[in-house]
Amino acid sequence: MTRHAGSTWNAVRGGALLALAALAAWPAPARAESEPGGGLSQSALWVHARLGQPAGSGGGGGPRTGWALRYEKLGDVQDCIVVPLGATAATRPWFGADGNPAAVRIVIVDRHTGAEIGLPGSGCLNPGDLVQIPTEGEILEALRIQGIPVPVASRSPSARGLTGMQTWLWFDGPGQVGVGVSIRGFTVAAQAKVVTYHWSTGDGGSYLTGDKGDDSAPAATHIYGRKGTYAVTLDMTWAGGYTWSGFGDEGAGDLGPVTVAGVQQPYPVNEVRSVLQ
Repeated sequence: MTRHAGSTWNAVRGGALLALAALAAWPAPARAESEPGGGLSQSALWVHARLGQPAGSGGGGGPRTGWALRYEKLGDVQDCIVVPLGATAATRPWFGADGNPAAVRIVIVDRHTGAEIGLPGSGCLNPGDLVQIPTEGEILEALRIQGIPVPVASRSPSARGLTGMQTWLWFDGPGQVGVGVSIRGFTVAAQAKVVTYHWSTGDGGSYLTGDKGDDSAPAATHIYGRKGTYAVTLDMTWAGGYTWSGFGDEGAGDLGPVTVAGVQQPYPVNEVRSVLQ
């Protein structure tokens, strides 16, 4: 199957939508919500678990270039009708057979960006032939469980602060994490790092840094003016990327930015008084 020019795809897309509208037995084919970059929402995208990808569709362990067939699952219906508009004989098996219960909208996506570049028609597949590609939410959850720590600010003085003196703040945990997981038979590798640290001192003090610091060079310093017990918190914003592969297909995407809220830590501060002798 060759990649068509934009005008051809527009014509195919219009014809396919008219054909879908004529299928009264089908539920209204709700389009997947678009992502900010113009790609299709991963929550609606599936691949063919039995057939994989047509030959010549790119990928194959090399750079993520070329195109791939993906599916938007419309529902399980009776008397589903295949509408292979713009499909060649080589790609016809990927559309399934009339009467199969899973109605799908078949799209051609750019492997690199995930953006829709063609609509060759609709199909009818057995549910067992479809498997959903990993979503960003699932990959973020895997990172959270296996790698992203709960933000806890380290302090000096650690037990209690003193008015008029600097309190040092830093983070002892990792600033970069990576995981490798299997999701529904797909191999997923994800990496993320902290892009900002947000420190709150509980008395109105707020600091935003790009470095976590350490016990010899703090990320932030603060001076408390009054005694009391304050809630010190650290929130961290993570961002990164991921790749996935499986069933003859592969893809990549960006993660985040996502902010992980820290735990409030009570921090007593004593008042320092001068004593005249």
